[in-house]
Amino acid sequence: MLIIWGLILFSLPTIQAQNVFMTIDEQTELQRNMDLGGKASAVFVSSMEDLVIVSNKKEDKFTQKKNGQMYEYETQIDITDGDRTFKVMRKNTALTAEVKKIFTKKNQRYYFKVEAVANPIILNEQGGRAEAYLVDGKACVEFTTAIENLKVKHPQGLPCTIQHSKSEAGAYVTSVIVDMVVFDKLRDAMTQAAEEYGTQDEKIQKMGEKGIEIPEAEWQKLDELQKKADATDVAFNSISSLTVYTDNSNYLSVSIRDLSVKQKLLYGILPLLEKVEIYNRSYDQYVGSALEAEKSRKFNTAKEFYEQGANAIDATEEEKASCRIKAAEMKECAGYWNMANQVLKKLKELKEEGGTADYGMIEECYEVAIANYQSLYKVRNDEEFQRRADVLKDALEKLGIVVEGNVVKTNLTKGRLLEKTATDVSIYACAEEFNKKMKKGIHGTFVGKVDSEGNFRIQVDRHIYKGLLFVPQDEKNNTWVSLKEQKHLKTTVRIKD
Repeated sequence: MLIIWGLILFSLPTIQAQNVFMTIDEQTELQRNMDLGGKASAVFVSSMEDLVIVSNKKEDKFTQKKNGQMYEYETQIDITDGDRTFKVMRKNTALTAEVKKIFTKKNQRYYFKVEAVANPIILNEQGGRAEAYLVDGKACVEFTTAIENLKVKHPQGLPCTIQHSKSEAGAYVTSVIVDMVVFDKLRDAMTQAAEEYGTQDEKIQKMGEKGIEIPEAEWQKLDELQKKADATDVAFNSISSLTVYTDNSNYLSVSIRDLSVKQKLLYGILPLLEKVEIYNRSYDQYVGSALEAEKSRKFNTAKEFYEQGANAIDATEEEKASCRIKAAEMKECAGYWNMANQVLKKLKELKEEGGTADYGMIEECYEVAIANYQSLYKVRNDEEFQRRADVLKDALEKLGIVVEGNVVKTNLTKGRLLEKTATDVSIYACAEEFNKKMKKGIHGTFVGKVDSEGNFRIQVDRHIYKGLLFVPQDEKNNTWVSLKEQKHLKTTVRIKD
């Protein structure tokens, strides 16, 4: 299913990329037209003179110049291939952030402001514990911190009440009381719309598998349900997170997608200074971040943090070796994860083709996705991956086996093998292996006939039939096509005339 990111409806600065160390803001008000020879230009402006900026396109080279008290880092971009991811780093520090943008307008100079966060904050890793909140129709998300002026923003579309208090230990507590009636209404609408789309999609898929022509009205209904699902997804996403920040800090997005009525979620918000006191080595910071990324199945991110841990100057040789092993594991997992996602995307595209789809390719997509999820399960021992593999296995079983091709009759005349289209041929599915008796007569279950042009397309259940028997009108010289491989088959069937 297509994923559409939720819209943030409350008023906050437009942050293109940030982490707890550094922010990147696109300065749209500074964008201007100028002669760049048909190219676009990206300019990163910062008070830091020691930035290193890397593009996903190796040909992008940055030049640096000082402009007043600021430094400008600029590269030109070919807009015919304008999809860019820029990674911005500061030399000899942990300051790193990324920004993604597709550049489409020629002779346009785009500006991005890069600054270190003055007061970075983080979510307490021990937070998120759930407790009961015994108020009908409500739930609570509670943030405890030593920061006096902590701010929490909730989406405009979600009725909330924010209360401030102090704990017995003197910590500042911000409680967000959420109206779960509105929340559940939007979440239920999203779930129902997704189910309706899935039901219609499955209906069309089954029609295609049976060779039934799919009316245009069915496709139109699917499109309408897709729009409805997308709209409800956007509506729910727009209310499914809270934003926590303080003066000159980064913005923390806290998901409440799984919040339920009468539940209280507890979080701690720490200044980065406190985090440094806990992780007094850069190695510990990198490994801590890697572990969090692992939990979220963000394998590429985890790999990068482990690689940084392996290069940390305050790590022991044993710790560095351990990080290198984990980085290799994360790289392997990322490969399986990315491949599974790619083939599932291709599978969705094929299913949308209905009865005209290449069933061999559909089978291959299922098998590749299953294999990659099973590999992830073996490496990670994460039951979610086995569950996904089992779901795809069930879907593959229900898909059946499609055998298609054409039938010709052959005749050896004067040493030459002649072929002509066969049209008077019936097809039977047999649950037993081929034997001499099957050379003549009718055997098995009738599943179809060859058309007037000698072509056929048959679909049978998996793991039931051993093969297909092609029987001409005179019921002689029957020809056997084995289904031993239990896979989609495209073939030419030759019957001796």
